[in-house]
Amino acid sequence: MEFTSEQIKIAKRLSYGGNLFRSYFFRNSSFIEQFENNYQALVCFVENYAYQRQGAPTSSYSKIAKKSIENRFSSNMKSVTLMDAKEVWKDYKEIAKNEFNNLEVNKTHNPMSSDSGILTVMAKKNITNFASYIKGSIQNNQTKDAHELVDSIRGIGSKIASLYLRDIAYLGKIPENRIREQYYLQPVDTWIEQTLSIILGKKKPKVLKEKQKIIGDLCKAANVSPIAFSQGAWVLGSEISGDFNTFQQIAKGENAVSIIKDYLKEEKEYVSKIEQFLNHWPEL
Repeated sequence: MEFTSEQIKIAKRLSYGGNLFRSYFFRNSSFIEQFENNYQALVCFVENYAYQRQGAPTSSYSKIAKKSIENRFSSNMKSVTLMDAKEVWKDYKEIAKNEFNNLEVNKTHNPMSSDSGILTVMAKKNITNFASYIKGSIQNNQTKDAHELVDSIRGIGSKIASLYLRDIAYLGKIPENRIREQYYLQPVDTWIEQTLSIILGKKKPKVLKEKQKIIGDLCKAANVSPIAFSQGAWVLGSEISGDFNTFQQIAKGENAVSIIKDYLKEEKEYVSKIEQFLNHWPEL
């Protein structure tokens, strides 16, 4: 497919947004340390990816997961067994009950479940460092296998699997032009759907794989990183715009600077109000 100059410009604008995504979401050093630290790799996965499909109590679920992992491994994880998976899941349910007001653990979709959860998958595959394992699979031209493995974890799904692979490839500094079947690194969420609608209109494909592949083709034509494109589209859509019309203006370069400046102004005002709130906190 040939792309117009306007479509290529949109791809370049959105890929530039990848810089904003990275500076904000990868601030924590744990994202880099995970490749050398087995425990940190697991915690990074459950904190930032595992519960993205779980709805409103997402932060509670991930906090419970982190605590149950800490209780079992004490920040030092040399290996993972099926017994570890069972004991962590048992502890997870106890923490949810006793410390989180009897929060529903949603066993059929919980990534910490002993039935096909993250620890069970790691134990069966003899994986000690999850991040390094996925990175190695991508480097060894086994991108499809890596995606299927992450997707097989209870409660994850194809979109989150692609999101995790995308970020591991970036954080692991894998050259994108050496990644086989790179489309597996393209999570298609509502903002990517809207991006494709802006760029392709009625020509937007309906099949997931075709959507992922056309992003790669567009980024190649625009000479930009498909990973940066994905990250940028999400942060400019979800965090900066919040609605389709505003996002379309940014993508097309219409009032983009003023829209982002307005967003920045609102964020500064919000931070200022929090500071005022703290300064007048009542000492009772």
